Amino acid sequence: MTFRSATPRLPLLLSCLLLAPLAHGQQSAQTSLERITVEGSAINKKSLGLKAIQSSASRLELSALDTAASIELLDVERARARGDALVSELVSRGTGISAMGSPGSGSTYSSRGFTGNDSVAQAEDGLRMATASGTQSSPSDSFGYERIELLRGPASVLYGDGAIGGLINLVRKAPGPLASSELTAGLGSYGDYRLGMGLNRPLGESSALRIDALTKGGDGFVERGRHRNSKLLSTWRWEASPNVRLDLSLDIHRDRPTAYFGTPLRSDGSLWRDLQRENYNVADALWRMDQERARARLDWQLGDGLSARAVAYRFHADRQWRNLEEYALAADEKSVLRQGYLGIAHRLRQSGLRAELLGKAGALSWSTGLEHMSLQFQHANDLYEYDTVTELPLHGFDPGRYLAAAPLQPRSRSQTRQHALFAEAVWQPAPRWQFSAGLRHDRNRVARQIVSPKPDGWDARYRPSSWRLGAVFQPDARQSLYAQASSGTDPVGTIATLSKASTRLRLTEGHQVELGYKRAGAQLEWTAALFQIDKDHILTPDPLRPRESVQGGSQRSRGIELGAVWVPAAGWRVEANTTLLQARYTTLFNSQGQSLAGNRPANVPERLANLWLGYRESAYDIGAGLRHVGRRYTAAANSQSLPGYRVIDASLGWRLNARATLRLHLRNLSDELYATGTYTATQAMLGKPRSADLVLDYRVQ
Repeated sequence: MTFRSATPRLPLLLSCLLLAPLAHGQQSAQTSLERITVEGSAINKKSLGLKAIQSSASRLELSALDTAASIELLDVERARARGDALVSELVSRGTGISAMGSPGSGSTYSSRGFTGNDSVAQAEDGLRMATASGTQSSPSDSFGYERIELLRGPASVLYGDGAIGGLINLVRKAPGPLASSELTAGLGSYGDYRLGMGLNRPLGESSALRIDALTKGGDGFVERGRHRNSKLLSTWRWEASPNVRLDLSLDIHRDRPTAYFGTPLRSDGSLWRDLQRENYNVADALWRMDQERARARLDWQLGDGLSARAVAYRFHADRQWRNLEEYALAADEKSVLRQGYLGIAHRLRQSGLRAELLGKAGALSWSTGLEHMSLQFQHANDLYEYDTVTELPLHGFDPGRYLAAAPLQPRSRSQTRQHALFAEAVWQPAPRWQFSAGLRHDRNRVARQIVSPKPDGWDARYRPSSWRLGAVFQPDARQSLYAQASSGTDPVGTIATLSKASTRLRLTEGHQVELGYKRAGAQLEWTAALFQIDKDHILTPDPLRPRESVQGGSQRSRGIELGAVWVPAAGWRVEANTTLLQARYTTLFNSQGQSLAGNRPANVPERLANLWLGYRESAYDIGAGLRHVGRRYTAAANSQSLPGYRVIDASLGWRLNARATLRLHLRNLSDELYATGTYTATQAMLGKPRSADLVLDYRVQ
């Protein structure tokens, strides 16, 4: 049994969306679209990025320089010119964040010592898509997006629970007043291909339409690694009057990633190059993620210093897995033992509304509003088959076919309702001083029903509150010293799939203090942040009754993050960042009642660094970069670790004419054998070997 989307008329809705603007094409308006585009360009000429307006750490249109938080803006076009097309690749170039990529959870990241989709939130244009069973169906490719904003540290004041480690926000390209077209086409190693098209068309003086479409795929670097992905992003913008603007968006994503669940580790925990290309999954393995989203946003200038904003959306995600997922080397390391036939399907239906009022009166800017989210989630499985253990030779084997324990059918359903009130304010009592505050209160209710094989049901309610206080002192227009204290909450597991035992538990709580410095400039920008986050009420075995779990665990993460962008001479650009982190459990026990205090959480690197050196002139541009990720442990016991790694990339671009550029991207030049993370304690997700891509970019504007 498979689940089909509940929106069979989506193509018809898309057609209506694309045709509707034509009815307004002849309307006149006394204003043009995207007035802020000119302002943004002017700002960027004076700064390398810190003076650009961000939308993730505050909704009050503050620049990164004016924000009392660690917020970083990554330019997608610049990153794509280097060969970083995947969202995970871009994010990994940022400061202090590493991609962990797991087939069971989709896009997964580690930030400031916290990992997973229930601690590092993800959003698109400021709207979070719900996490269910720990899985996120976030966009995997950056095509169609303008920038990615990275907010490090608790983001609960704006985004609710599940964001103690930070937030990754993808910002779409918006329709504009000037017609433009872009085409990208590429071929690469392992049969990789990509073809993307972006169109922006003004429809009269008051509206415009933007469409971004992409199809890509390849054979993968492991056996039976075929993958493909396609998406269509569309936005129609209508300025009904100088004070009213309406955006309607409709998106479709179809993702078929490689059904690869990792490579067995050797007995000493090391990686084995001889197994790098092997895929021990079954021949008929399946992993698919389909998602669709519709969104309407209204911006209304009510008067001088007062405006309103409302966003309504609906998000559908259908996911399915059918795989043999767990592998380990036999004791003699001459064969592989496999077990764990898992057939799973998710049906997620999310809808929401956020409305807010924004004002400015003298030195005070403020916003207040409410948010509602409704989530319907259905989990189906085939009861899993763990009894059968198969043994394969290391190479040259028949992968076999999937073995189901029972038919795939719904096993549980849940209904989640979230209501929130939030407020944010920034006060500038003097030219050099700025104080900010934020507060959010949520009321969450979840009801879950077990429908098979043993019917049951339960519900739970949570009422978390989070806050943030910040201060910024600016010695001059280019420098900021800031301090911040904030709080946030994470669920014990995913709320939508809350277990019966967890209904008695509270949300985990985190508190952060942070000090930082930012300096903007035309030739040099740099930032520094010193932080500490304490997280309490972590689930841990009771030391007196190890078979029972209690919320007595705690974790402390502290560190320093440094980042810089330097333009030493015309055409040259250097980008560098590094993170030194110490993440430790202060209280935690294992299943034998032994203390794990002092151990590091799994999949948390304590050393991260990125470097990119580029040179650009009229006919070509060239660049090379280094990405370093330190050693990580595979489990809280810290008995086995993944080695750190360093990946070297390079890119060379030739401008064929004013519109066309041909680029050669070389990835992992040293052919480093490395793992981005683990799937189980005995198997690692290997990174891509040495590869090359040839990409043609064509733009008309």
